Amino acid sequence: MSESKTFEISYTKDGERKSFIARADHFYDNDEWRLVAERFHITIKDQYRDDKTPQTFKSMCISDGFTDVTFVEQP
Repeated sequence: MSESKTFEISYTKDGERKSFIARADHFYDNDEWRLVAERFHITIKDQYRDDKTPQTFKSMCISDGFTDVTFVEQP
């Protein structure tokens, strides 16, 4: 049986540093950006037809003003 771990997700928005706690069984590359997108209901934006670059959780968060997203596993 896998056990959930607790992570503190920190981010900067409008020049202010904030954080929240999330629990997860596994933590994959860039999951901190996915957790911010889910928490703040950041959705995929319409892209120009010529822009074939796929959106990522990181690019979506940055375009909504969230930067410096980091995580720290809590004991």
